[in-house]
Amino acid sequence: MKMKKAWCIALAAAMTFMSVMPAFAADIKIDTVKLTFSYDTAPASGDSIGSIHVSGDTSSYYVESAEYTNADDQDTWTVGDIPEVKVELYAKDGYRFSYTSKSHFKLSGCNAEFKKAKIYDSGDYIEVTAQLKRIGGKLEGTSNLEWNDGIAEWDSIDGAKSYDVKLLRDEKTVTTVNTTGTTFNFNGYFNKEGDYTFRVRAIASYNDKAGEWSDDSSSYYVDEDEAGVYNGTGRWVQDNVGWWYSYSSGGYPSNGWKQINGAWYYFNTSGYRQTGWVRVDRQWYYLNGDGVMTTGWQLVGGQWYYMNGSGEMQTGWQAVGGKWYYLDPTGAMKTGWQQLGGQWYYLNGSGEMTTGWQAVGGRWYYMGSNGVMYANTWTPDGRYVDGSGAWVQ
Repeated sequence: MKMKKAWCIALAAAMTFMSVMPAFAADIKIDTVKLTFSYDTAPASGDSIGSIHVSGDTSSYYVESAEYTNADDQDTWTVGDIPEVKVELYAKDGYRFSYTSKSHFKLSGCNAEFKKAKIYDSGDYIEVTAQLKRIGGKLEGTSNLEWNDGIAEWDSIDGAKSYDVKLLRDEKTVTTVNTTGTTFNFNGYFNKEGDYTFRVRAIASYNDKAGEWSDDSSSYYVDEDEAGVYNGTGRWVQDNVGWWYSYSSGGYPSNGWKQINGAWYYFNTSGYRQTGWVRVDRQWYYLNGDGVMTTGWQLVGGQWYYMNGSGEMQTGWQAVGGKWYYLDPTGAMKTGWQQLGGQWYYLNGSGEMTTGWQAVGGRWYYMGSNGVMYANTWTPDGRYVDGSGAWVQ
């Protein structure tokens, strides 16, 4: 009787255990996932990102969807792109996905190669990522070639790391340069009279292959006088009034800007080179003692001024070299306490806007990340500052 009772207890326990076992314990593990890839048109540089078709084993799982992940951040294919496909699969009743290693996936068609897989919902769903063959070929030719006062400009090309730019005069090559930008200043290359054009080709990032040359730009005519400026055949002349520039042909620049040997000068209506402050088209410029237009920081009359890359004097808040400076309406750089827009700021002796705790005149003040002084409040580190901004100790 004792043995019979023990057997009954064991049987009941076993039945109870079986009743609470997970439903998937009886599911068959899917050992191998076979996927076949196909497309209507193979991805090619310049083409729109289309659709991809994927089929699989219909007995144990089915393909829910397949799409290019590249479409998330681009509209067309570019040389060097690697098409990536995300495939969503669902297991059928009685089956579940259990493996994510490459050996359990067999891909065919479109040169598809397994990249990764991730299982969800206890094996009911799996997401497979595959990659197709990298897109080869050459980059397309650039477009929208324009001249802007001797500066060549063109549109960027996706997948390009740099550009070859060829300058031609009267359809003959003058020089070829390489640049990572989409502009190039050819002022200084116009050393002979003629019609100048340029063409551009892109260099691919992934294989360094050069793309197709673009069509030629419109022409940029340089006359004999202008060519003389660039080839140095002109000369500076000083008389009892001032300095002027004589072209080799006998003419001279006047009433405007002229670039000579890489430097910019401003000539008045009589043709004399200007120095000091000049106002042109509502902008102020500073020309040094030799008449050269200045850029960057300039110390003039004991005050600091900042000229941008075009030589224009700046005012207001300016970010220079990662630091903020305030230049008053006359362009002069300010230092010390400044009340601007109803807020107080402290600019150190170099004119840099300060942040955080600053010791000024024996008192401590706190400036926020935007440079504004805290007042009548608590600072981020738990100290109180009064209405003047000073720390109450």
